[in-house]
Amino acid sequence: MRGRRLRFAILLAALFLSWPTRADDGNFSGIAFFRSDVTVRGDATLAVREEIVVRNATSFYKYGFRRDLPITSADRWDSRYVGDYKRDNGIRVDILEVTEDGRPVQYQQGSGYGYPQILIGPQNSPLDSREHRFVVRYRADSVLNLGAARDTLYWNAIGHERNAPVAEAILVIHLPQRIPRDAVEINPRVGGRGVSYPRQPETTLERIDGAADVIAYRGMNVGPRQSLSLALTWPPGFIRKPKFDLVRRDIWMLAAPASLFLFYLVAWFWIGPEPKPGAVVARYDSPDGLSPAAVRYIATGVTDGRSFAAVIVQLSVRGCLRIESAARKYKLSRLMSDRTAESTLAPEEKRVLALLFEDGPVIELSPAMDQRNSAQNSRYVFHIHEELAKQLGAKYFTRHSGIIALGVLATFMTALVLAVTAHGRDASGAVFFTVWILFCGLILGLMIELTFALAWKAAILTRMGWLRLLPGTAAIAVFGGAIAYLLKVLAAGVSFSFALTLALFLVVNLAWGPRLKRKTPLGRQVSDQITGFRQFLQRVEQDQLNRLNPSAQAPSDLDHLVPYAIALELKDAWGDHLSQTFFASTVVAED
Repeated sequence: MRGRRLRFAILLAALFLSWPTRADDGNFSGIAFFRSDVTVRGDATLAVREEIVVRNATSFYKYGFRRDLPITSADRWDSRYVGDYKRDNGIRVDILEVTEDGRPVQYQQGSGYGYPQILIGPQNSPLDSREHRFVVRYRADSVLNLGAARDTLYWNAIGHERNAPVAEAILVIHLPQRIPRDAVEINPRVGGRGVSYPRQPETTLERIDGAADVIAYRGMNVGPRQSLSLALTWPPGFIRKPKFDLVRRDIWMLAAPASLFLFYLVAWFWIGPEPKPGAVVARYDSPDGLSPAAVRYIATGVTDGRSFAAVIVQLSVRGCLRIESAARKYKLSRLMSDRTAESTLAPEEKRVLALLFEDGPVIELSPAMDQRNSAQNSRYVFHIHEELAKQLGAKYFTRHSGIIALGVLATFMTALVLAVTAHGRDASGAVFFTVWILFCGLILGLMIELTFALAWKAAILTRMGWLRLLPGTAAIAVFGGAIAYLLKVLAAGVSFSFALTLALFLVVNLAWGPRLKRKTPLGRQVSDQITGFRQFLQRVEQDQLNRLNPSAQAPSDLDHLVPYAIALELKDAWGDHLSQTFFASTVVAED
């Protein structure tokens, strides 16, 4: 009992000694009292409470009161404890409370180079000469150096970015109880950075004894650009960072992509499963007289360069044009076919025939990846898709595009709110970067899903055309690299959780969008019939198709099944070459 009373008396004495003392001279100007309580938490973060009493400080704070938190590399200059200099040392703070004379007060935290600056109260006017007591509470991440030999805490409490003198400064470190005090090594210091602003004779430094659970030091008459610092080391293993330390800051943001995922999941269950495949029976012709492009559209759900190639071959089979190939280019010549033959063409075939020869009876098509050829070939694919979607879209598919549009809209709105309210070391570009990442990421993801993934798959299967995919793949890699770089910038400027949230927004939208598309019962039935037709082509007609002039020249005896073989991705030497010619240089459109 007596021991408890003695410890209590000692603690009271220590608190009394640490109470803010006024300078003997009533005209003292500057910081009359400064106290920093630093609590080392088990998750390797610091809880910091600073109490600052200023008096007659008008000449030092001509534009309002400013507190520079001691988290910059200039304040953490001692490489023995913090390592080599880094422009961004990774320390982040969350301001929890700011008061003036016991009442909450407005404040602004800087960004970028001024991130450590806390502007408190009215600004752009001198701080009046009366006494002010400011209290700032904040949490600091990435301050501790958890090493293999010993863990280190280096805290330069007052900081050097200050011209006002400090009459009395106290730094108190609260360590977790599990760290044995006899294993802690302490190195206190009062002075300027390195050899700058050396300690003056009137500056004193002493340890405050009496509180067994804390380490406390007092500095008196601390000059401008000088600070009170403590370097503590102890054996490792007592403090460990959480497993998900990177997402600890702003982890609540991850609820946004999680909610988006849940929205799509509920929509997926509400839509219900696609009709199951039925029995497949071999067919000798396309179901319902569907054109080659229509067969591909229903079977795969896409319109692409292979659809375009199938249309060209179909027009050649019907005697509407002649195909000649040379030097990786295709020369198409208009033939004087009779009106009866043209009247039997599918709507997309009529449209492409008119577009091909709108400027003359001869046209040359090239697979080159330059802007002109890509735009030209993509134009043909777009018109094919437009006709197919108009005729077949609602009949064979349910799009649920409204759900996808709502998900994308919610993504942009939520991300913009997070960007506008973002705070961190440098959140100035958060809004622009967010819009750029989401817009380009969604477009890029659609291109990969609808074009290049299919193109590379076809190139691998046919071992053709992969060289033509390299320029486009390189362009995608450049844009992908730009997105990754901007995410890295946001991770450093705002938080890793914010950057991860944007990345997850992209993944969730791109992953769920294609999975909401369903075939109607009729679409499922016709798809089964197309599967039977494909089996017939593959098992019975494959060798004959491959014997149809496997040279680089267009076959003179084109069979009416060749366009379907191209559309259904069956191996056909000439058809594969033609389809691969336009596959990489066209933009795929999906209904």
